[in-house]
Amino acid sequence: MNFAKVTLQTSVLEEMTSFYQNVLNMPLRERTQHSFTVVVGRTLLTFEQSSKKPFYHFALGIAESVFDEYAGVIKQHATILPSKDGEEIMRSVTWKGKQLYFEDPDQNILEILAFPTHPIATWLCVQEIGMPVLEVPAFAERLSMLENEFSPESASFRFYGDQEGVLVLVKERRPWYPTDRGASLHPIDVELATATGRVIEFVKEQLPYRIVF
Repeated sequence: MNFAKVTLQTSVLEEMTSFYQNVLNMPLRERTQHSFTVVVGRTLLTFEQSSKKPFYHFALGIAESVFDEYAGVIKQHATILPSKDGEEIMRSVTWKGKQLYFEDPDQNILEILAFPTHPIATWLCVQEIGMPVLEVPAFAERLSMLENEFSPESASFRFYGDQEGVLVLVKERRPWYPTDRGASLHPIDVELATATGRVIEFVKEQLPYRIVF
């Protein structure tokens, strides 16, 4: 599941613009009065101004060769979220490489994941997008037209996608690792790289999500 564009919301547009551009060193693609877009490798990541405070979890793929350098910068400018054992840098069970959890200025839970790649690469993509839902199995059924290579892990958590990227489906209020903060519903708009204009909207489920595929 190759994410071409991901659109989220933010309550602190100016602080988020500065953080993603100047701390995470992501190229700024577009800036308007009410939004900004940065380039995360093959993914465009957009934040739109909201009067409400959203709360997301998502993961960013980064080249293994620059992981330690970027982790060092992030530790100087963000709140690091250690594992339950107190470790700051861990190894992902799913992706095998190093991982670091931290908060951005809107207190979203971010994760960077290291992948072996060409030495001149830095940011690779948005790798994971957390999607809290009311019922995980029923929501997964609604995604059946999208490719998936992951088996269900439980009735309250599963990956849906492939090695290119995944939607992390969790039951609403289930805590996002490595915190005790429960997942909550906020608008998410996703466009896949292979999009042909077909759209999945979740009006019946009363979920603020939209996927173009």
